[in-house]
Amino acid sequence: MAPNPHLSMPNRIAVCREYAHLWQAFFQFFSDDLSEVQITEQMEKEFEGLIGILALNNYKFQELCGEFMKDPGEVIKILAEAGNLSTLKAMPEATFSKLQIAWHTAFIDMNRALGKMIARLTKKEMEAMQMADSGQQPAA
Repeated sequence: MAPNPHLSMPNRIAVCREYAHLWQAFFQFFSDDLSEVQITEQMEKEFEGLIGILALNNYKFQELCGEFMKDPGEVIKILAEAGNLSTLKAMPEATFSKLQIAWHTAFIDMNRALGKMIARLTKKEMEAMQMADSGQQPAA
């Protein structure tokens, strides 16, 4: 029986990179002080859509990357606490700062997981991944 390609290290790395990219986009919504920001309906929809995508993809992320992280469950806790932009705006400053720190900690953990996974790649897998990242095709 052939190994499951979804469990391959290159696929795990791709899933982790994609999720970390979404996680970074999530932070853009509340990286600055929201007290002076006029939150529009469009902003709320975009934010809630991003939370939905992160929540939907979280199971796959945890299954493929969680073993390389300190606390993969922290992501869902942060998503639940964030709620929506109006909730974030109404948070006391100390709570908001704590949430930002939790986001950063999870982001660092994701990147550490990436490093651990990349370290497990074989030379052949690393070369193939570098070729794919640069847009080149492997030699026949």
